[in-house]
Parts: sequence; C-alpha cells; structure tokens
Amino acid sequence: MSKFESSSVTKAFQKSVKSYLPDSLKLIAGVSGGPDSMALLYLLHRFEMDAVVVHCNYQLRGENSEKDQRLVEKMSSFWEFECVSVKLENESMNNFQAWARERRYEIFYDLKREFQADFITTAHHQDDQIETILQRMLRGAGLTSWRGIRPIEEQLFRPLLEVSKGEILKFVEEFNIPYRIDNSNEESTYARNFLRHNWFPEMRKFFPGWRDNILKLRDRAEEYELMADEILKSVRMDRKSLKREQFMELPEKIRSAILVHFIESATKEIDISSSIRSISENLIELQSGKSIQLSSNYKLVRDRDLITLNRISDEKKASVELKKEDLSQIKAVYGHQMSIEEYDGKFEDNRLYADLSKVSFPITVRHWKDGDRFQPLGMEGTQLISDHLTNRKISSAQKNDAFLIETFDGNICAVIFPHNTSDDQIGTLSESVRCSSETKKVLVICNQT
Repeated sequence: MSKFESSSVTKAFQKSVKSYLPDSLKLIAGVSGGPDSMALLYLLHRFEMDAVVVHCNYQLRGENSEKDQRLVEKMSSFWEFECVSVKLENESMNNFQAWARERRYEIFYDLKREFQADFITTAHHQDDQIETILQRMLRGAGLTSWRGIRPIEEQLFRPLLEVSKGEILKFVEEFNIPYRIDNSNEESTYARNFLRHNWFPEMRKFFPGWRDNILKLRDRAEEYELMADEILKSVRMDRKSLKREQFMELPEKIRSAILVHFIESATKEIDISSSIRSISENLIELQSGKSIQLSSNYKLVRDRDLITLNRISDEKKASVELKKEDLSQIKAVYGHQMSIEEYDGKFEDNRLYADLSKVSFPITVRHWKDGDRFQPLGMEGTQLISDHLTNRKISSAQKNDAFLIETFDGNICAVIFPHNTSDDQIGTLSESVRCSSETKKVLVICNQT
C-alpha cells in the first residue's frame, strides 16, 4: 500500500465517497485556496473525479485575494479541472460572513444547474463539525440540531467531515499540496474564530478528550430523534396531521417537543423553537375551525379531531395594488395595516412612518425578488434586499416571507420582515421617504392587531 493510500485523509475520503456516491457523478467543488479545500481538490484529482472548481474572490485582502484566485486557477488547470472564478464586492453592512456564505452558495447552486452537476462538494472537516455543534448548543438550539452537519444533505457532499484539521495540515505538507492562509481567519472577530482561537486551547488544558465528547453528542441527538419518531408515529395521522386526542394526552414537555418534531418533519421553512411552548398550550383551547399562525406561510388548524399543518394559499400572497383611497377601506394586506395619519413628530415601536408627500400612488405590495434594491434609512447608496435581510438576521427559510412596498414610480419605500427582529423592528423604511420637519402626513405601517 502506497503512502497516499495509507493516509487517514485518503481513507476517510474513500469511505465517504463509497458510502454516499456509489455512482460516477459530476460535482461542483468549492475551493478557496486554503489547506482544507486544496486537499479536497487534490483528492478529487487523484481519484479522477468529474468536477468543476469554483472560487469566490471577495477582494477583501488586495493582492493576497488575487494570489488565492491565481493559485486555485493554476492548480485546477494543472490537474485538468475546469475552473470558474467569481469576483464579488462586499455589500454587507454588518455580518460579512453570513453574506459571503449566502452569496457563495447561490453561485454554487447556479453553477450546479448550469453544468448539470449532481452535488456540490466542500471541504468541511471535523473541527468545523465541533464548532457547529458548540454554536448550536450555545445559541439554545434543539437537541436534534446537535447532530451537527452531515456528510450528505440534499445537494451538498462533505467527504472530509471525519478528518481533523491537524490531519489535513499533515496531509498537504506530506504531499506538497500548495495552499494559502487567509490571515483574517486568525482574527477572533467572528464566532467560529473566537471558539477556535480563544476557547479551544483552554478546553484542551482543562478537559482532555472534550472533542470526542462533543462528537458523541451526535449519537445522543440521533437517539433522541429516533425516540421522537416513535412517539410521533403514535399521534400522527399523516405527514401534516396530528390526532388531537392522542397528542393532548402526552405530558406537557413531551407534547411541545413532539410538536417541534412534527413541524420540522413536515417542512424546513419554519423556525418556532422559541415560542413552541406557548403554541402547544394554545392548541389545548383551540376550537374546531380556528387556527394558530406559525409564519406568513404556515398555520396550525384545528379540524375536529385533527390538528393540521396548512400552507397558506399562495393566492393570498399575490401582489396587491392600492390607491390612496383604498387605505381607509382595507383591513390588512399581508397581515399588516396601512393608514394615513397626521404627523406629530412622534414615533411608536413596531410602526413605520413614511412621509406621505414622498409616496407616489398607487403603491404595490409584493414579495421581493432577486435583484430588488433599495436605500435603507440612514444609509448612503443602495443595497440588495436579499443582503439586507441577511444583515437583519432573517433566516434563509424565512426570507421568502418578507415583502416590500413599491411606489408608482418604482421606488421601494419599505421592506417588511416576516417577523419582528431581535430589536423589535417590523421592517426597514427607505431613506427616500424619511420624515422631516416639513412632513405633514405619514403613511403608517404596522402589524395587524
């Protein structure tokens, strides 16, 4: 057996490919130029796998970013891979990493469709797994999320999840695989880097074997999921319906946990873990025909002896055009009220105030689409709405629930979030409709009460 074949990295890669990709498939490979992704690229080369290499250049580090790109392009050519490099301009106001990840995966998925590839492959490794589990624990995520990231999820393939960062560094040195280090990864600005550089060295001192213990949590999470599956089977009528009587007989804490499991098994679009206890309690008194709205897309409906998860009709979410006189007649649009009021210079929480003189009617209320831009209040220049929602920490699953208000002249004067944010804001007003000392009347937007 050769040195390459006996490497723990090679063996882990082979095992993962054999387990999850039994057939010869085409891949989109995300390669940054760092040691992890360059090791992945080398393995794809050695095993003669069909892949298109994709490199995202965020242009944050000047010439160093250009050197990263040139390295990936050079080695891709040397190992006979087609390479697509994409240069991006940072449009994130706050959370660059979230913005960068979203943009990166949008590009991966677009190229997957263009090249008709089967999977997107990335170089996530065991250290990434540990960091992910720890972050989810510290943020209060449910036990099932402690499974961490999986080797294969939908269209993503991660063949190095069982390999540590130390093993990868040894591998690239041993086989003279060129790579570059992004110095920003050495900073403790971001959550992962804080864990990596501040927590982990101390953990090794005080808790020997802590890494293995964290990884064992994946097994506990899977055990929990299996038990939840068995309980759910006993109270579920079908994929989107619960047998009410049997469900209500469950102990209160178990009932809440099973409700979360039921919703998660039916759709990935809803994040309700923080409010699940109150939702579970409200189901007790819910009358037949009544419902509890979970998001702008879903609601739980009491239908005699069943509790059903219903998707709200897309017809109710069609674009709505409103004349000024319509505002005094309609009750709500997309769950929000709009009214015209005299302006007294005061502002209330959970309400947006637009200078009426700067709003050209009729206005259109619609869901945002790719490419929509606006100028957030207090910001110079415009921003993609998709980036704005990311910066305001609206999850990917809920982004599609956001909507906007567009004036007759095509100006987007407000973006409304699918739920109140952590700072209790319902949305963001555009700078173009900012109120001033000259404002006489305002268009007021608020949640339906």
